[in-house]
Formats: sequence, structure tokens, C-alpha cells
Amino acid sequence: MNPAGAAPRAQTGGVSVPPVPMSSAAGQGSTAPSGGTAPPPVTIDRVPSSPALPQPALGGRVTSFPLPPATSFSPDVPPVPQRPVSGPQAPLGNTPEAVGPVDPQVQGPPAPGERRVRAPGEIDLVSAYMLGRENDPTFQAALAERDVNRETAGQTITAYLPQASYTYNNIPTEGGARHVATVTQPIVSMSGLATLKQRRPRRAYADATLEVRAQDLATRTMTAVADIIKATEAIALNDARIDAFSSQSQRASRLYKAGQGTVTDARDIEVRYEQALANRILLKSDLIAASTRLRSITGQPVPVDAFRLPERFGPVVLDPVDAYLGTQETANPQIEAARQTERINQLEARRVRGSIFPVLGASATYTRRNGLADSYVGLSLSAPLNAASIFQVGAANATVRRSYEERRQVEERARTELERLHALVDGGRQALAINAKAIQAAELSVEANSRSYEGGVRTNVDVVNAIQTVFEVKNAYVQAATTLSINYLNLQLLAGAAPEDAMAATQAFLLGN
Repeated sequence: MNPAGAAPRAQTGGVSVPPVPMSSAAGQGSTAPSGGTAPPPVTIDRVPSSPALPQPALGGRVTSFPLPPATSFSPDVPPVPQRPVSGPQAPLGNTPEAVGPVDPQVQGPPAPGERRVRAPGEIDLVSAYMLGRENDPTFQAALAERDVNRETAGQTITAYLPQASYTYNNIPTEGGARHVATVTQPIVSMSGLATLKQRRPRRAYADATLEVRAQDLATRTMTAVADIIKATEAIALNDARIDAFSSQSQRASRLYKAGQGTVTDARDIEVRYEQALANRILLKSDLIAASTRLRSITGQPVPVDAFRLPERFGPVVLDPVDAYLGTQETANPQIEAARQTERINQLEARRVRGSIFPVLGASATYTRRNGLADSYVGLSLSAPLNAASIFQVGAANATVRRSYEERRQVEERARTELERLHALVDGGRQALAINAKAIQAAELSVEANSRSYEGGVRTNVDVVNAIQTVFEVKNAYVQAATTLSINYLNLQLLAGAAPEDAMAATQAFLLGN
């Protein structure tokens, strides 16, 4: 428990939110997802023109804010009709039934407040994600990045397209103006063929990169919704705790005035009460912050009461880890992007090696000077002799080796992370059932301490501590549920599930619809 009684930071199992770097759409290259190296830009080796005429180079509903002033608190509160003290009055619902393993379904207590039937078209996890695809600036930049990569892929076809140029010169010493028009067509070019073959892997890389950004959007949306749920439930739990502390304070005041209690008990309860009031302000600030983060993704205000824990959690459909590993090999976009980067670098190395070999091309040239025209159609053969090409070949081969190791790193990291998440989800759903039993035991402890206090066996502080324990175990229950949902989503994404399908499955568990 933290000093202010806020929601504990430690979460069951831990949350895995793999970061996905966002790259700028500027330039011809792009930042590779998952920390890899982006493919090199497309390089086109030009076909020489006719040797007779050299060719010139071409170019929840949120509670109202601010908070109403809190009523003054004093151990000398006038007596009020005593009510049974059973801890916070089920802000997560009635006492949960004891449940065993949660496969296929986890039963949990309901969330606080009124339950509303979700109307058609009302926002949920899936619709929030779809709004993010339309409005989130990070994802919109990813769409532009995908277009850049596709245009770069289309540029490779120009390696075997005809090239045309026109030159005008007017040099006085040559006696007049000269017009030169040239068209060249590559026929045999090792470097041009390697460039042309890059088109398909570059397009596949563009699509895989966008899919990685879509997974990042799903993770950010789920995290924002989970923060809203935790803040909303914690506020309801804290309000119930405040009511229970107030009731116990009134009881302590009456007993003190009757000579059966001590002022120490009353003061100790006052401390807990004031801490809970301060915690209410912090929790509502957390709710505002979480709502703002979600609004920045969806582009519009989202009612926070749309995300409330249900009476009963939905199923966590967990396949064997080998099944997830099998689909990951073929469907994971980060692995696909790394593989396509490796393939592009292999073809780029071929292009560099091919640039050493002669290039055979067809050339047609038309020249006009001083009213006289001349034309030429023939073949051209270029045999480049450039010492720098030797070093470029070595650098290209080293780049291929680097991309090979980076691809292996991405595959191994994805495999390890998937196995870890599978274990967290499997253990998390079982821990959720145990947390439900802990709530039941904590509420019974409040009742037992209250009766023992009335019998003179326990003190009022013991009852207050039991009430605090109820708050903590119910808060831990919410933390466990939201942590499990995030891990469940990331597990499906790592296995290669479509983001909208992964969000729908997570929504079926966490929100029960």
C-alpha cells in the first residue's frame, strides 16, 4: 500500500507493452519497426546512351470538478443511528462466489454504480480503436509512412523503363545552337534486374510496418482504457471506504462520550478518514489524465462510464503456446518486416555487385544543329571501371549479415516475449480467481472484527484496519483484471492476430460484451 492509500503500482504478473518506435515520413527511407534497420533507398543505375553522342546526366462520465468542499470531521460528531459495518459496501458488487480455475470463465464481482445496458453504437474497446485509426496523429503519420514506402517500392520499376533526355546548347564558338534528344532502354543489366526484384519485398515491408503501427495503436488504446477503469473503480472503492470510516468515527465518538472508548481511537480513525479524502482528489486527477489520453487517441471526448467492469468476466480463450508460436512465424508483422528488410538488403547487395558488370542497352539519338539533323539508333555497352565499387560490394555484404542477425534477434525476442505473456495470462486468470476469494475473506474479516469490537475483544482501530484491507484487496482485484486484459491483448498481437480481433477478444473478457 502506498502512503496515500492509492491504487498499488505493483500488478499481478506484470504488463508487457512493447514499444514500437515511430519514424518520420520524410526522405526515402523509414525507421524499421522493432528496432531493426530500415531498407536502403532505391538506387537506379542509368543506361549509357550512344557513344557517338554522349548523353547528359538526368535529375465515464466524469465526476464534476472541482470537488465539493469536504464536510468538517471531528471525533465529537453528534450521535447518529448506527448502521452495520461490513467494510466498503461492495463497490465491486456483492460478495463474490468462490471460484476455481477460471478456464473458461472468470467470475468476478460487479463494478460499482449503476449498470447500463450497452446501446447499439455506444463506444467500447473496438470502436475506440477504430476511432483511433481515423484520428490518432501517430497512426495517421504511419499511414503516410506506408505511402512513402509504397512509392519507394514503385520506384524500382524504373530500373527497366526507357529514359529520355533533351539538351539545348548555344555555344558561340560552335557556330550556333544544338538540340539533342536521346532515348535509352536497358536490355541486359544485372544491377537493374536486382533493383526491379526489390519491388515486392518493399511493398510487403510497407504493409508490415503499418501493421506494427496498428498494433501499437491497439496497445495504447487498451492501456488508456485500463487506466480509466482503474481510476473509476478506485474512486468508487475510496468513496465506500470514506463512508465506512465516517461510520466508525461516529461510533468511536459515541463510545468515548459514554466512557467506553478512548480519544486515541477517534483520532486514529480521523487520520485514515482525512487520508481517504486526499486520495479521492488524486484518484479523480488520475481519471482526468486517463480520459485525456484516450481523447488524444480517439479525437473526441469519451464517456468514462462506458468502461465499467461487468457482473461476470468473459472467457479468456488461451490456446497452447505451440499454437501461438506457429501462427507467430507467419503472421507477426514485426517478424515480417525484419524478413523483408533482410530480403531487400540481399537484393541491394546483388545490385551493387551487378554494377561492376557491363550494361547492354539500346539508344536512339536525334541531333539538330544549324538546320542540319542527324539521328542514330544502336546498341551501347558500358563497362564501368570504378575502384569504389569493390568497397561498396564489401559494405553491402556486411549489411546483409547485419540484417540477417537483426532478423534472428527479432524472431527470438518475439518468441521469448510470447512465451512469457502466455505464462502471465495463464497465471493471471488463476490469480484473479484467488483475488475474488480474498475479497470474500476480507469482508468476513470486517464483520468479525466489528462483532469482536462490540464484545470488547477488538479495538475500533482493528475494525478500521479491516476496512482498509477490504479496500486494498478489491483494488488489487481491479489491478489484476486490467493487467490480465493488457497481457491478453499483447499475447494475441504477438501471435499475429488482427488488432481489431484482438481488441474484440479482450473486450469480451474485460467488459463482458
